[in-house]
Amino acid sequence: MGASHEGTVPCKNDCQHFKAHNHLRTIAAVGDSITYGTCASERALKAWPAQLQRGYLWQDPTVQVLNFGASGRTMRRNGDKPYWDDSEFERAQASGADAFVIGLGTNDAKSYNWDRGAFERDYVDMVTIFQRLGEVYLIVPPPLYEDGAYDMNATVINHVFPHLIPRIANATGATSIDVFGALGGVSLSTPELFCDYQSCDACHPDDDGYNLLATQVFTWIVKHKTRAAASKTDDDSL
Repeated sequence: MGASHEGTVPCKNDCQHFKAHNHLRTIAAVGDSITYGTCASERALKAWPAQLQRGYLWQDPTVQVLNFGASGRTMRRNGDKPYWDDSEFERAQASGADAFVIGLGTNDAKSYNWDRGAFERDYVDMVTIFQRLGEVYLIVPPPLYEDGAYDMNATVINHVFPHLIPRIANATGATSIDVFGALGGVSLSTPELFCDYQSCDACHPDDDGYNLLATQVFTWIVKHKTRAAASKTDDDSL
């Protein structure tokens, strides 16, 4: 996120506005291998939750970002590896986080897992569970750059999810985060964020891709907090 410092960066005048409107203390990253950090050169530093953590050091070093990613997991309860049955799901709920960023769906796009109705129902159920604990943000997953990679259907990831997940967010009162468009969108315009000297994968970003993903998450959370603060100010002035 443009933050290369590993230690705490003192917050001066340029970020006091951010701190004034940020009440988040702990952000839980819930997801599959893309959240876990597969293909990152060093997962503890380059997975997107780790890069989001370093970004927060610039703005509010009291914020903690926790990674509850689990490789291969599905949103569907009846998928081949449901996130519902993974210990990371339990750990996320018990984390005390006040915001949850959900990044699931990519593994649901596998031919033997995909069921749109079941996916949507289970997604709404998970959002409801986390909304009892804090704010909820839904990631529209990165595009799939090769149809059939990991048995995944590119039509589901690149054409269904960009509309379906924001619709789920609107229906539940959650906030959707457009990672899909930022990492190339339907035109698959940024293959260098998936394939370079470091790694080459049609599904998982490289370090730069994870950095951009973290930036999108940070930006959308800040936008949401700014809108909420502005709305409260307007209400208070009435």
